[in-house]
Amino acid sequence: MDIDEITSMLEAGDDNGARHHLLDLVKRDPACEVAWLFLVGIGFRSDDAELSLWALRALQKLRPRDVLVASGLVDCLLRLERYEEAKEVIHAFSKIACPGIPAHDTVLEEHRRALQFINDSVEAAGDEDE
Repeated sequence: MDIDEITSMLEAGDDNGARHHLLDLVKRDPACEVAWLFLVGIGFRSDDAELSLWALRALQKLRPRDVLVASGLVDCLLRLERYEEAKEVIHAFSKIACPGIPAHDTVLEEHRRALQFINDSVEAAGDEDE
């Protein structure tokens, strides 16, 4: 099945069918960015952060400087409470970000808020332990 047919499935609301065909497609063509992007979307729509994370990690290899990939990775990792990994992504992106470019500035601000959320969550967990 080709990407146009899979797109039609998604437009018709058949996420499960599309997911099956997309997984088959990325096995055959791991460089198919559109398939990975669709899997990210399906993961977010179905609240399957693991699927989105897996697809975003694949995209990260194909698009190492992509701001949307960096943003999505942090979002997924926060949902999964994998805070150390989120901090690693934030740190890596801060090294390649280009301040002054609106998309980069937006993601840098998202990451600043994510770090605050992580710090607050760690403090709250520490308070519960006492």
